[in-house]
Amino acid sequence: MNQTQFETADLRHLVRVQAKGQAMAERKRLATDDALRRRRQQTEAMLVDIKNAIRLLDQSIDAELQKSPTRDPHHFAFPMTVRALIARRENLKSTIALLLLELTKSDPERAAV
Repeated sequence: MNQTQFETADLRHLVRVQAKGQAMAERKRLATDDALRRRRQQTEAMLVDIKNAIRLLDQSIDAELQKSPTRDPHHFAFPMTVRALIARRENLKSTIALLLLELTKSDPERAAV
């Protein structure tokens, strides 16, 4: 074989290696994008579930307060169940704020839910 045939073979090999590397990098990028998209969808689904839970807690709080003669949360006779429901609701609101912050960090354009 002469010198040009060796150079052509080496060049073909180099091109194949580069193409394979680019294909692997593209697959990795697509996998990462897919994982981020799934994570974003899960977070958005959690937000919807938590908002529904808050709505149900609000209804439960209103129902419990209807039965109670005391409406002042600082009064000693204020129902403990209502106190617990209010605390749970506030925790869920904090969770929503943190999830929205996470969504904003990962994709500012899609953070408005």
